[in-house]
Amino acid sequence: MDARPRVSASAVSDAAGQEAEGRPDAPGAARRFGVDAAGGTVTARQIGSDALAVTVLDHGATLNRVRLREDADHPGRGAGAGWTDVALGFADMAGYLAHPDSYLGGLIGRYANRITGAAFDLDGRRHRLDANDGAHSLHGGNTGLDRRTWAVTEHTPATLTLELASLDGDGGFPGRLDVRARYAVEGATLELTVEARTDAPTVVGLTSHLYLNLAGGGSIDEHVLRVPAERVLTVDATGIPGEIADVTAVGLDLRDGEVLGRARRHPVPQVAAVGGLDHPYLPEGTGLREVADLSLPSAGRGVRVLADQPSLQVYTGNVLATGVPGHGGQLYRPGDGVALEPQQCPDAPNRADLPSAVLRPGEVRRSRFRWEFRTTTD
Repeated sequence: MDARPRVSASAVSDAAGQEAEGRPDAPGAARRFGVDAAGGTVTARQIGSDALAVTVLDHGATLNRVRLREDADHPGRGAGAGWTDVALGFADMAGYLAHPDSYLGGLIGRYANRITGAAFDLDGRRHRLDANDGAHSLHGGNTGLDRRTWAVTEHTPATLTLELASLDGDGGFPGRLDVRARYAVEGATLELTVEARTDAPTVVGLTSHLYLNLAGGGSIDEHVLRVPAERVLTVDATGIPGEIADVTAVGLDLRDGEVLGRARRHPVPQVAAVGGLDHPYLPEGTGLREVADLSLPSAGRGVRVLADQPSLQVYTGNVLATGVPGHGGQLYRPGDGVALEPQQCPDAPNRADLPSAVLRPGEVRRSRFRWEFRTTTD
């Protein structure tokens, strides 16, 4: 990939730390955010529109803030027009370094979710991966893409492109993987397009670990989630996928919309196994299509999620807990955010019954993710 920078937005501000809580920096702005584990500078860059303001870190290609602009016509909002941050994130790099396993907003790879036994076979060869989740590999292991600082190659007021090269053997994965991620804002829509190329046969599964809270803080219990999927992969207590099941048979039906406070406490074995929802749904259809819709009727906010991935991991933050303040000084607790992660199916490298995640030289793996935000006045 062409790694020559084409950064056309404003120069990086020397003022370290966070932008103002209530007012985002102008689209195209950039400011120093801190330093990564290697001592390198981390920068926060702003893209946006009149309706949506998004802050992206070059560390992990991380979605740090997603702010909606709205007026106060809805009874569930405060007085006056303003911005509401609906993404979970930390106020500075200290939080991300102290809690890397929270994965707040990171671009996850080289393989999102779990690979059983931290190993897989490809073309007759056994590949052993980082075992960073008990005996299993999770989210690319100890050197996942979310833990690296990416190169910014283009920044405009509405778009940001970042690139990263993951070398052969990173996390145990074979082949060099060149990844390009492009964030774009148009109106109230945020889109992420990711391209991956390799120089040797490998497996790839990328996603965004964006945590959403449409209230701007507190519990997600009043949120309503709809997922158009008739099938789901069951999981065991360690999150390893099992059989493909009918959602009604295992008590995980979200097709008509379900209040998350009820769904994550539903008295069925699958919910009890992982303390909430942490399940790979298999949405109907292929290509870019709706995979989820999340709303908070009491505040008049919602988001429609579209993707071209075969599965959607629904995670209700069952073990989410941080001792470092996030946005607004919040100490995040279990159930304070929901991650809707379109992705390759977990453990697909070890299962012939799931869509293949293999990427070979000469191929390009393109993945698209879209969040269509909305606000209402009733």
